[in-house]
Amino acid sequence: MRKAQKTNHFLWSLTFVILVVGFLALISASSVIGEQKYGDVFYFVKKQLLQGILLGLFFAWLVSKMNYRDWKKWALILLGANVFFVLLGFIPAFQLSGVTARRWIKIGPLSIQPSEFLKLSYIIFISTLLTKFSFRERRKILGKPFLWYLFSLALVGGILIKQPSTGTLLVLGLSTLAIYFIAGMSSKQIISIILIGIVGLSFVIYHSGYRKDRIMSFLSAQSDPMGKGYQVIQSLIGIGSGGIWGVGFGRSVQKFNYLPQSHTDAIFSIIAEEFGFIGSFFIIILYLLFLGVGLTISKNSPDKFGKFLALGLTANIIFQAFINIGAMCKLLPITGIPLPFISYGGSAMVTNLISVGILSNIAQQSR
Repeated sequence: MRKAQKTNHFLWSLTFVILVVGFLALISASSVIGEQKYGDVFYFVKKQLLQGILLGLFFAWLVSKMNYRDWKKWALILLGANVFFVLLGFIPAFQLSGVTARRWIKIGPLSIQPSEFLKLSYIIFISTLLTKFSFRERRKILGKPFLWYLFSLALVGGILIKQPSTGTLLVLGLSTLAIYFIAGMSSKQIISIILIGIVGLSFVIYHSGYRKDRIMSFLSAQSDPMGKGYQVIQSLIGIGSGGIWGVGFGRSVQKFNYLPQSHTDAIFSIIAEEFGFIGSFFIIILYLLFLGVGLTISKNSPDKFGKFLALGLTANIIFQAFINIGAMCKLLPITGIPLPFISYGGSAMVTNLISVGILSNIAQQSR
């Protein structure tokens, strides 16, 4: 029990460290756009604190007191409810004015990104599904668990692509694949998933202009430096300008309208510019430590559901982190995935903190 308590304490301590680092980074990264759009350099900081961090910590504390096994009872209902809310984004009455993408819905004064919550509910659903079948059944290529997994992922994926939110689908697919892999995915199933993924992504990219533009900007950003390759180039300029130690806190040049989305998806570039290689490396170390504690919780969980759920929640956060960092460093195409616990965004912050709360409860009951 003492070991479980140490793991739980380390989880929370690490989360608070990342939150503090992210909050400081947001103060600088959002100051210019906050002043220009709303006349308040702390506009985004205050919203993130109230609607993201504090609200998220409240829900994280709440779910940390709930027995994680109870999520199995609500898995299908939660997934259905989340799909319903995602679909509301296609109804004009719930759409944000001036936004073409259907990722957000507006309910009263609140704007919510339901696809962030969909990641959480789908991970719970897949973890529940796989616990209902034996190891042998999970490995059958035409077995019920694998077919249910493919069907549900195709259904959810179709909705997310229509929004469009390809990045969310990518993270969701990778996270649940990680769950299925430790649940006993066979070599035939792995090959099937790879082939389906290649064909599906190729089809989506071929029939989508903006997705093709992102691939081209990744392959050859310099061919259109003021257009398709602009964000990639500006991100690299910011990262390169930081050098080893950075230009100093609050002294970023890229945040002055040079780097798009400097307070959301591209905040890692601002961190690299202001704190250099040392600061960037520190961020990566924090995520690697989070991966380590998440894997420890999964390994020591008292049952299969806890094992699958802990791994899925951890993978969800870690895949987001390294896909975001990879995109900002031009190692991967830009996907629009935020940096967990750091980028501005209330929905993402709340769901990630809820994940920490669930991980905490699993850790408390671990061996």
